[in-house]
Amino acid sequence: MSENKIGNVDTVLGVGSDFKGQMFAKGTIRIDGRVEGNVTSEEGIIIGDKGVVKGNISAKSVILSGKVTGNISCIKRLEITPTGQLQGDIRAPRLVIAEGVVFKGNCDMGLDKIEAEFKLDPSRIKR
Repeated sequence: MSENKIGNVDTVLGVGSDFKGQMFAKGTIRIDGRVEGNVTSEEGIIIGDKGVVKGNISAKSVILSGKVTGNISCIKRLEITPTGQLQGDIRAPRLVIAEGVVFKGNCDMGLDKIEAEFKLDPSRIKR
């Protein structure tokens, strides 16, 4: 999955940047720095190979190439690339995990539970 499939990036936390607190954006977020806190986007979240997040992630779609210690919830798709590391639980209806990924946690692919968690109208979800 390329960045083009997740949408245009609206917010970037670059390499060498540190952020503590809750991060929310309506558009796509790209993280190449370090975040300590939860990250939420109404669109997509991209964690670059240098990105580190200690907190939960919630979005329509997520691409993980860096390291996350926390849970990831998606209503569309989670892709973990070969450099990705996740220590936490996954909630996503579609999941792609490349060879070489480090994953320690549980996975729930039940869309009904995810829709309820996000309190979304199921008719608004493009499948």
